[in-house]
Amino acid sequence: MNEALYNAVFCYGENKVDPFAACCVDFDRIIGDMKLVGYELTPFNIAHHIFLEKVDELIKAKNKIIAETMDLPNKDDYCREKYGISFKDIDALDPRNDLEFDIKSGQVIFYLTNDALHMQQEYNLVFKKELDQFVEETGFKFVSL
Repeated sequence: MNEALYNAVFCYGENKVDPFAACCVDFDRIIGDMKLVGYELTPFNIAHHIFLEKVDELIKAKNKIIAETMDLPNKDDYCREKYGISFKDIDALDPRNDLEFDIKSGQVIFYLTNDALHMQQEYNLVFKKELDQFVEETGFKFVSL
């Protein structure tokens, strides 16, 4: 990583602002993966890689729900009972397109896109545990727009 660039972006005098200060992830693996595919090692790209890994996990969690309900005669009733929303609403969740991230004031934030704001309750019902764990592990902050 270009240390001078990193310091210019995230360090102000003696007050350092580090978007990864609370991040407990395997940086060696992440940086190794990024080097393997030729990504430039910048704070934004590292945050992007961490974020995309979480999006993949959310997609896997959604696919697990879909797989477990595949053969049920009444998917909607099962999903309403177990998750609090219908199967159709779960199927409509698309973390790949509904979630975005950015670095603001030295902190990594993630949020629902404008097109997905109406689904915040559904995301909280289905993915709250995963998103809370992600916030705890990374120090990234979920914000509502």
